[in-house]
Amino acid sequence: MRIDAHIHYMPPSRRERLAEFTGQEPYWGLLLASDEAGKSIQGWASAERMIDDMDRAGVDRVVMQGEYPQRHETSVDRNSQVLAVVNRWPERVLAFAAIQPKAGQAALDELRRCLDGGLCGVGELNPYAQGFSLDDPDFRRLVEACIDYDLPLNLHVSEEVGHYYPGKSTTPLRHYYRLAEQYPDLKLILAHWGGGLIFYELMVKVRRTLKNVWYDTAASPLLYPTRKIFPVALACIDYHKILYGSDYPLLICPRQQSEPDFRPFLTQIEALGLADDVYAAIMGENMARLLGVASETAAVKVEKSKRKNDVGDDQASTLSGIQGFMAVRLVVDEWPETAAVFEQFGIPWQDRPVPSWEPIMQAAAAQGFGPHKQQSLLDALNEAIS
Repeated sequence: MRIDAHIHYMPPSRRERLAEFTGQEPYWGLLLASDEAGKSIQGWASAERMIDDMDRAGVDRVVMQGEYPQRHETSVDRNSQVLAVVNRWPERVLAFAAIQPKAGQAALDELRRCLDGGLCGVGELNPYAQGFSLDDPDFRRLVEACIDYDLPLNLHVSEEVGHYYPGKSTTPLRHYYRLAEQYPDLKLILAHWGGGLIFYELMVKVRRTLKNVWYDTAASPLLYPTRKIFPVALACIDYHKILYGSDYPLLICPRQQSEPDFRPFLTQIEALGLADDVYAAIMGENMARLLGVASETAAVKVEKSKRKNDVGDDQASTLSGIQGFMAVRLVVDEWPETAAVFEQFGIPWQDRPVPSWEPIMQAAAAQGFGPHKQQSLLDALNEAIS
């Protein structure tokens, strides 16, 4: 059985009301928007289109992950939409509940509603984007609920180095490690190869601590060459901990696809020539076991260009005024008078480590600022340096 453990439900109707949605959910809206050149790797697919794409690619089942809502109302609306898809194709579609832990008891009630409706996990959650820390009491109550219900929890994780891209989170890897250490019974899935945490499993102590952690491969080709990352990962961890995920309908192989398609990444994985048992486990058996889904034992058929919004140390002073994709810390370094403005808007620049790649627009979106308030921030910053 071939199971894609990490996709998203992005119907064309979402694109048609993107401006309205971005006003309600600034962070996820930022991820869906086109760049300054009008380009985007976001794909859009109706449920019917998704099923057709699954059939063409030989994908038996998919697991819909949530879009880390900032508002509780968004999570309820999203979960209701996904429940309808799951109920329509119960043999093809599984789904995790999108939860905003900061909603407190309402979040736990929403989880119960989702489980009663047939959802089978929680995630994808993003601590940074949703405004909670991994030691937040509200989040901890959700973790304990996942343990009580025997549910897997999927968390968005990003590598701490390299260039900025929309959605790159600032939560340190050590925080995820501590979570796994404090909750050894939690079935924890760390998305996107765990932001590189997978590599530390070469250390015996780390491997023992992360024994109940799985890693999915969502969006992998945008970060690592497939022919290199899989052999390295298999040298670091047991193959039973790797879950095939694509991040569909994201265009993760942009040089090979202009529309949502599972096949380009699948073709790259098949070209690796993995042993049959390893391939079968990664491509579906591991996720089936994790979810308690019946798995067929029969054999299964065997860099995107960087965005032009990175601003380095030598660029900040050459641009005219402050722009949304400039990094918060670099702006303060260049124009110290902007520190007071960031503080006025509640955007950290000093109280915690701020990565040099963290842009103003993402920092603002993480605070729940919609387009109008983002522009107010930029106007105030530019006034401060004028």
